[in-house]
Amino acid sequence: MDRIGRRWPAYAGVVPWALLVLGIVMDLATPKEVSGGPLIVLACVASGVIMSFRATLGLVVVVAFVAELLTGFWESGTAGAQQFVDLAYVVVAGVLGLDLNRLVVRYGRRMTEVRTVAESVQLALLPEPPLRLAGYDIAASYRAAQTEARIDGDLYAVHDSPWGLRVFIGDVRGKGMGAVSTVALLLGAFREAAEDVPTLEALGARLNRRLAREAPGLGEELRMEGFTTAVLAEFPPGGELVRLLNFGHPGPYLVSGGHVRGLDAGVPNLPLGMSGFGQEVSPHEEFAFPPGSSLLFVTDGVTESRDPQGVFFDPVRGLEGMSCASAKAAVNGLLTRVDAWTGGVSTDDRAVLAVAH
Repeated sequence: MDRIGRRWPAYAGVVPWALLVLGIVMDLATPKEVSGGPLIVLACVASGVIMSFRATLGLVVVVAFVAELLTGFWESGTAGAQQFVDLAYVVVAGVLGLDLNRLVVRYGRRMTEVRTVAESVQLALLPEPPLRLAGYDIAASYRAAQTEARIDGDLYAVHDSPWGLRVFIGDVRGKGMGAVSTVALLLGAFREAAEDVPTLEALGARLNRRLAREAPGLGEELRMEGFTTAVLAEFPPGGELVRLLNFGHPGPYLVSGGHVRGLDAGVPNLPLGMSGFGQEVSPHEEFAFPPGSSLLFVTDGVTESRDPQGVFFDPVRGLEGMSCASAKAAVNGLLTRVDAWTGGVSTDDRAVLAVAH
C-alpha cells in the first residue's frame, strides 16, 4: 500500500502477524497474571497502518478477536469480566486500525495527485526536444524523485541558432513554485537570447541580467539566496567540436568508442544569479566532438546518486564500455546504469540530455 508516495518494505507486512503470534504465545505460555493482550491490540493498530483495508479487517482484526477469545477460555475455562474487557480492547483497536487505514489511504492518494500535478507542470516546461536538429541526434529525459511530491528546478533546452546548435542545462536552487518560476524565466530568456547573441559569454551575461531584473518576483528564498548552476554548449555548423561555458554545474560526459571522458571546466564561473559578486565570466572552452560520439549533459540527480553503501555514482567509471548508437540509446543507457547503482531508489530529480554526432 502506498503511504506518502513510497511503499513499505516487504518485511513490514510481517510485523502485525508477529505481534499477534507473540501475544497469543504469551497468553498461552505464561501465568494468568501475564497477558499478551496489549500485543494483540498493537497488532490491530499496526495492521491498519501497514496493510490493506481488507487484510486489516479479515486477516488481523477478526483473527485477533478470535485469538483473544480462545486464549481467555484456555486460561480460565469461562468468559469472565476481564475477558470481556480484553475483547473490548481488541474491538476498539480494530476500529482504530481500520480508521487509520482509511486516513493513510486517503492521504496517500492526495499526495499521489499532488505529485502527478507537480510532474505535469515540470514536464510541460520541459517538453521532448526534436529527435533531429541542426544535423545532430538529440534525446532527453526527466525523472522526478520518488520520495516527495515536490516540484524541482531541473531544466534543459536546445535551440538551432545562426551560430550552431545551442544547449542549455541547469539546476535551480530551491523547490516549489519559486523554482518553477525561475525555470520558466530562464528557459524563455535562453530561447530568446540564443537566437540573438553571437557568443556563449554574451548568452550567459543575458541570462544573468534577466535573473537580476526579475529576482524580486521569484519569491523570498530565491530572491535572497537563489542561484542556478548551468552549462551552455554550442555546436558550430560543420565543425567537429563543442564549445562549453560552465556556471558551477557538473560538466557533460563525452562517450566515444566505448570510452567516457568528463569535460569539466578548467575555470568554472559562479552560478547564474550570483553576478553581484563581481567575478568576470571566464571564456568558453573548446573540446573535440568527432563523428560517432555522444555528449551527455546531466544534473546533480545523476552525479549525486548513491548506492546502498552511500557511494556516489561516477559516470566516467559507470558508463565505461557503454554503446551509444544514438542519443536515445545514450540516455537510456545512462539511466539504466544509474538505476542499477542505486537499486532503483531516487532521492532527487534527474534530468539528462544527449547530443549525438
